[in-house]
Amino acid sequence: MSRALDPETVALLKNSNPEVVYNDIVKALSTETDSLLDIEFLGKSHPLPEGCNVLVDGNNIAITKVKLVQAFVVARKIFFKYIRNCPEEKTSDFKNATAIMLLMDPEYLTAANARKRLIQKSQQGPKADFEAVLRREMHFVNSYLTSRLHRHTKSPTLWGHRRWVLDVCKSIQMDYDIQHDLKSVILVAAERHPRNYYAWSHLRWLVESFTNYSDAQMASSDFNKLCSVVKDWCLRHPGDTSGFSFLLFCLSMPGSSKDDSCEQLRSSVCSEVLRLAVSFQWTHETIWVFLRTLVASGGVSDVEEAAFFRAVEDTQAVRPDGQRFLLAAQTWCRAYAQKDES
Repeated sequence: MSRALDPETVALLKNSNPEVVYNDIVKALSTETDSLLDIEFLGKSHPLPEGCNVLVDGNNIAITKVKLVQAFVVARKIFFKYIRNCPEEKTSDFKNATAIMLLMDPEYLTAANARKRLIQKSQQGPKADFEAVLRREMHFVNSYLTSRLHRHTKSPTLWGHRRWVLDVCKSIQMDYDIQHDLKSVILVAAERHPRNYYAWSHLRWLVESFTNYSDAQMASSDFNKLCSVVKDWCLRHPGDTSGFSFLLFCLSMPGSSKDDSCEQLRSSVCSEVLRLAVSFQWTHETIWVFLRTLVASGGVSDVEEAAFFRAVEDTQAVRPDGQRFLLAAQTWCRAYAQKDES
C-alpha cells in the first residue's frame, strides 16, 4: 500500500481524532477469535459511515487508508516513547503500537524486532504462559500473512518473523501440525498472492525443520498427504511456478529415489498432471517444465515417460500457439534424462 497522500486524504485526516481512531483499530485487531483475522483495506469507493473508524464483522476487519494513517501516527509516537525502556504495565500498549505499524508497513523491521524482544522477555515466566504468548503471536502473524493485503502476504519481514517464532516453539518442544499450517496459512497466502515465492520457501523450511527429513524420509502417510494437498492446489493454479516448484521438491526429496512407494507416487502425480494437461490443452510453461523435470529425473515408470512424449505431440497438434514451450520441454527431457544403469 502506497504511503503517498493526495490533498483530499490530507483534508480528511484533519476531521477526526487520531487517538480515537487508534484505539478503535487496536480494539479490532485485539479481537480474540478461533479463526484468523481477515483484514482488508477499503478504497475511496467504500467510505466508512460518519463516526465509524473500522468495520468489524466477526473475524473480518475493514479499514480505510486514511484511518490507518491516523492510527500509524499515534502508534509511532507510542513506539518510540517506550522503545528504549518499556515499563511492564506499558507492554501491551507497546505491542499494540507495533501491530499498527506492521499493518501500515509490513517491512517495518524495527517493529518486528521489538515484538521478538517482548517474546524473549516472556520466556522467563512459566512455560504454559510462554506457550500462550507464542500461540497469540502466531495468530497475529498468520492473520497478516493470510489477509487480503497484497504486500503483507508476500512480506519477507513477516515470513521471517513467523520463522523466528516457530524456531522458538521448536526450542521448547511445542506441538506443531505442519498439515494444518499448509492448508490454513501457506496455501491461503499463495492464493492471495500468485507465485508467492516467500510462502513456498517457508513451507520448504517447515518440511526440513519439523519432520525427520534430514535423517530419513517422512512417514509415508504424512508424505503422501502433503504431496496430495499440494498437487491438488497446483492443478487448480496451473500457471503458478512456485507451487509446482515445491511439488517437485517434495517428489525429489533425498532418500526416495530407490523407494518403490515413492516411485509409484511420482508416477501417479505425473500421470494425473499429464491427463489434465492434455484434457485442458494446457500450454503453460510451468506445467511442462515440471513434467519434463520429473520425467528426466528417472523417478517415474517407463509408461509415464512414454505418455509424456505422447502428450507433448498430442498437445502440439491442437495448440500450435504453445509449440515453443512444448518443443523445449521435449528436447530438454531427451537431453538430460537420467538413465537407470542397473
